[in-house]
Amino acid sequence: MRLEHLTFTRFIAALTVVFFHYGSNIEPINIPPFNLIFQAGPIAVSYFYALSGFIMAIAYYRSEASNNFNKWKYWLARFARIYPVYFLALLLIFVANFKTMDDATTPLLLNIFMLQAWIPNYPLTLNSPGWSLSVETFFYLCFPLLLLLIHNKGLKALALLGITLWAVTQILHTYLLNSPAYIPQGKLHDFIYYNPIMHINTFVIGLFAGIYFKKKISRQRESPYNAVFLAITLTIICLLLIIRPNFKLWFGFDVDYTNGLIAPLFLVSIVLLAREQGVIAKLFTFSWLVLLGEASYSLYILQRPVHGIYQAFIAKHINVSEFWHFYFYLFLLIGLSILSYKLFETPLRHWINTWYRSNTKYNLKT
Repeated sequence: MRLEHLTFTRFIAALTVVFFHYGSNIEPINIPPFNLIFQAGPIAVSYFYALSGFIMAIAYYRSEASNNFNKWKYWLARFARIYPVYFLALLLIFVANFKTMDDATTPLLLNIFMLQAWIPNYPLTLNSPGWSLSVETFFYLCFPLLLLLIHNKGLKALALLGITLWAVTQILHTYLLNSPAYIPQGKLHDFIYYNPIMHINTFVIGLFAGIYFKKKISRQRESPYNAVFLAITLTIICLLLIIRPNFKLWFGFDVDYTNGLIAPLFLVSIVLLAREQGVIAKLFTFSWLVLLGEASYSLYILQRPVHGIYQAFIAKHINVSEFWHFYFYLFLLIGLSILSYKLFETPLRHWINTWYRSNTKYNLKT
């Protein structure tokens, strides 16, 4: 099942993360109220998780017995996909900051083993976007168990698990966010925003949506109103992003979308886009848009080291405004991300996969 038109959405989501980190004061990214959409980077991470669950279902779910699923093959495929560029970005950041770090060993070890999101005070150490890969790694470890649950108990059991996790996560997050013990950037903050336990609900409901789409929806004829429903869903998501800062004023308490609160809407948009066969699908399958989508992981994980390189070696030699510095940096980041995807990420992934095939009797699925 080819869903190439979903690929470009990863690039759009990754851009919002870059805008959030480095473009918050730059036009037109800073123009209200649309700045709340352009800079929805932390919320876009939930989109990544929902899409990840959906794509894992499309790629790996089979209706036959679960013992046909080779978990070691799957884990190595995921390692080959994410770790080479992750480690490159980590190495660049570590080398650049080694002399100024009081405690280099602990954060380095946690980041190398992708455990930083589990430990308060450490999720954003070294290459800060890497915390989300620490979370994603937990999803990958759980994936075989989730498949086993489906094959033993059925898809309804996964749906029940996803709904329960989603509801408990939202209640717990909102309660702790509004509790007197909550301090921004404190240990409680790190738990509710970065701990993998607080995000797995998004992956699980994404997995359910992917399996249901594969078994049921993909076999149905596309609705002539599919594009209209997609536009309505995206409009609702944008409106929710715009009104989010007003929740405390209206209801007396804070809410946040970072733990999957609006992930069900993300999944509706993903399913509608996956079903789309019209102009939108054709547009999103243009080769250069697909390439940007494929390079989005490098763009996401390399954003901080590339920004450091730009500031250290380029910005000081160019006398332009902050506006132009940001867009020069963004152009450099996109270019290097494409090069990383083509010359580093893809060759290393193929090498790891080839090595595995040559040393086992199994064919490694990428």
